[in-house]
Amino acid sequence: MLGVLACVGGQPTPTSNSKLEVRALMPSGDIPVGSEFTMALSLKNIGTDDAVVQEIRIPAGVFSLASYVGSVPPLTLTGNATGEGVIKVNMSVPGDSTSTIKFTFKAEKAGTLEGLGLVTTEVGSYQFTMLGNLVGSNPTGWEPGKASMAEPPDLGPVPFPAVVQVKAVVNIDGEDQIGWTGSGTFISADGLTLTNAHVVLSDRFYTVKDLIIALTIKEDLPPVDTYYASIVQADAELDLALIKPRTDMQGNPIDYTTMNLPFVGLGDSDALNLGDSITILGYPGIGGETITLTRGEVSGFTFEEAYGNRAFIKTNATIAGGNSGGLAVNDKGELIGVPTQVGSGDLETSIVDCRALADTNRDGYIDENDTCVPTGGFINAVRPVQLALPLIEAARSGQVSINLQQVEAEPIEGGGKIIYEDDFEDVNSGWAVSSTPEGGVGYQDGYYAIEVNKTSYMYWATIDYNYPSIFMRVDAQVMRSVKDGDFGFMCGIQDDDNFTVLDVAEDGYYSIWKYVNDEFVPLVEWTKSDLLLSGGALTLEGACSAERLILGVNGVKLVEYTDPDFKPGKVGLIAGTYDTANLLVRFDNYKLMIP
Repeated sequence: MLGVLACVGGQPTPTSNSKLEVRALMPSGDIPVGSEFTMALSLKNIGTDDAVVQEIRIPAGVFSLASYVGSVPPLTLTGNATGEGVIKVNMSVPGDSTSTIKFTFKAEKAGTLEGLGLVTTEVGSYQFTMLGNLVGSNPTGWEPGKASMAEPPDLGPVPFPAVVQVKAVVNIDGEDQIGWTGSGTFISADGLTLTNAHVVLSDRFYTVKDLIIALTIKEDLPPVDTYYASIVQADAELDLALIKPRTDMQGNPIDYTTMNLPFVGLGDSDALNLGDSITILGYPGIGGETITLTRGEVSGFTFEEAYGNRAFIKTNATIAGGNSGGLAVNDKGELIGVPTQVGSGDLETSIVDCRALADTNRDGYIDENDTCVPTGGFINAVRPVQLALPLIEAARSGQVSINLQQVEAEPIEGGGKIIYEDDFEDVNSGWAVSSTPEGGVGYQDGYYAIEVNKTSYMYWATIDYNYPSIFMRVDAQVMRSVKDGDFGFMCGIQDDDNFTVLDVAEDGYYSIWKYVNDEFVPLVEWTKSDLLLSGGALTLEGACSAERLILGVNGVKLVEYTDPDFKPGKVGLIAGTYDTANLLVRFDNYKLMIP
């Protein structure tokens, strides 16, 4: 039975009858470089008195091969002169119970990860062993740089044999199945495949367990599942990735020296001009199972500060969303870009058909009202191949790397004249106090607390301040974790069916979403940020106006979004659950400001 991991205030009282058995539970099997992995630290108290944990030390050997991502519950890791990761804590493991802390790391280099860690309580110290094998995902026999550098065969101006369908295998309700699909393109005879990062990476709700490459055998037939594949390079910010075959569908290793897959050569996307013709090939995901061709012209270019004047190539072609990750070629049949569903800057997309996998709107049903995996819809943006060249070069040399989206440390803009502030010491300061079987809100020991006792449920409280432009700040801390609970600001509240939420989650994600006439509308999909895994209380900041919606944490901006339909309204605080109930979040030092 899993015991309760409780925080205790003040100085711990030494106890004489507490003793821990500490184990580090590491993943079984090899850990691919570039992936995240979890070490579950099991703290079993075989005594009768509480054991007060004061410090945890992660072995120095871990950090030569891996980087720290975060923990559940959130804990802050620092270092010392010996290279160990030091975590100061003040936590109690009740007598005759077991508590678990989950630490997440990212595998950076191949090698054997091993070392002795240490847990210190008020009465003793206890060692634990971390042991894991970090491996590159390059299968035995794959020789980067050989077939990859060969001259491409002449596939003509419509090189459809080089286009593949990429399928993501996820676990849904205990069963492995295809969660979503996209397209990809062979760029080497041994199967190096260029696609979109969002096609091959996990999202907040579902972990990609494996990838399948389905080959185009004939233009009038559905693709054939042929290989299981591994990620070689992925950049979530660019939304580009490279994968390659790992085994056949029976799990047998591949002889790469005998592979002779059709592939395309790389063109020069910088040489494109307005009006140049583009041919797009891919598997649409809607309107049929066979490969589809779409023709169009270069209609413009999109600027992004990080990538310059050609961050995206705009086209007048209407590209079905399943083509995301597929092939865009010039009139010579050279690859000049990747049709991209996600991250297309100022280009609008309209999702018209995709599969809902999770109850994202928390109405108790998984249906068309939930956020769906973005493989349906239409695209009018192409990532230029020039931006993929560094990833391709790294992949050809055998390097393995997965870079998730990271938030640059840009200070959040806001503040102004304080019009309201509350430290919640006065229980009559104006916030609601209520309790139902589903949860409750109210004052607790100088804080304001929201409790959610039901799965897939939201509980909130509002205060009657309504300004065209408003800035909010509050300290927030999860007091009773459900691992994936979320909490944050409400603004633009018209009624219970129309409001906007600036949201963060326990597992390190953030989002902006709204309800319009009781219909859930995601504005910024759940995005991971290490800034939300720093441990302890978070200072959340948010701005709401028709010009911009901004969410920040600890003085750093996480995201900015413009919703032209935003209407000013009341403001509030909110918390919610998904699969697990009994979330408790407390808030303090709430402030409202106007310009």
